Amino acid sequence: MAGIAAILAVPGTAAVAGNASAGETVSPRGARKKAAGPVAPGANQQAVNLLAFVTAQYRKKIISGQQESTWIDGPDYEMNYIHEHTGKYPAIRGLDICDAPGGATERAIAWWQAGGIPMFGYHMGAPTYSDDYDGSKQTVSIDKVLTAGTAENKSFVERLDNAAAQMNKLREAGAAAIWRPFHEAGGTWFWWSKEGGDQYQRLWEYAFDRFTEKKVTNAIWLMGFNGEPAASASFYPGKEYVDIAGADTYAGDQNYDPQKAMYDATTGVVGDAIPVALHENGPIPDPDELVSTGAGWVLFNTWNVEHLTQSNTVDHLVKVYGHDHVVTRDEVPDLN
Repeated sequence: MAGIAAILAVPGTAAVAGNASAGETVSPRGARKKAAGPVAPGANQQAVNLLAFVTAQYRKKIISGQQESTWIDGPDYEMNYIHEHTGKYPAIRGLDICDAPGGATERAIAWWQAGGIPMFGYHMGAPTYSDDYDGSKQTVSIDKVLTAGTAENKSFVERLDNAAAQMNKLREAGAAAIWRPFHEAGGTWFWWSKEGGDQYQRLWEYAFDRFTEKKVTNAIWLMGFNGEPAASASFYPGKEYVDIAGADTYAGDQNYDPQKAMYDATTGVVGDAIPVALHENGPIPDPDELVSTGAGWVLFNTWNVEHLTQSNTVDHLVKVYGHDHVVTRDEVPDLN
């Protein structure tokens, strides 16, 4: 893998290599947008380098990723399983901010220091409900969530501030991360997506502004649709607020389809301006079919436990992690 200096020479990234504020413009909605580089105002060098690396892989290679679990055999269960069977580690370690009290932030820092890329999702509980997966499926008025002075708003702000604090711990340790909030947009199972696209966009922009206020300069913002991105186009906040877009699917066990139709549907919504990720998956798409069909996913993020061990055979994992089209942790350049 080329060094980071070569990666930053990719057209559209070099302009920000020495100055993270270069090319800054103002969008019609008033949010600051850089001509090149991360959408976060004042993005630091690690974030600039991370996005440059991801962008350089788009439609050329796919970056491997794996979501951790914390309840099977320690939080390294999936990483150890992959390494035991393939001799490789995934480039991306998927984590959840909900697990911060259990050391997720420290694991993210350690992953970066070992040469990998952390990616934080957040199953944020509906404000005033429990801040966990069960809470994320509750129903709450988004108007109340976004109205200052309500219990829902106070809860929402507290949770955003906690997430920002975790990201800033990474920043202070010299690490950047992909930040993947409010995922599976367009679905009706998580509170943030139950009131339609306009309300979802309001939430996204509020969270973006709060992170900006809290000086989170090391986040690469990934906005993930569900498995029907074309039907969920109204949820897209626009490239002023999104560095990477994505979609997800949990195809049947050992169905290694490249998901070309879903890839095309996602690019049909967001265009060619930003990379497109398979931000959650069960079976990992066959790398040969990714190449032959032109399904240009920039990364995959296999879900944990049985989605890794049952949806993918060991032989398939060996093929994936040994394939020239797949980027593993040892192939990530120094992003510092």
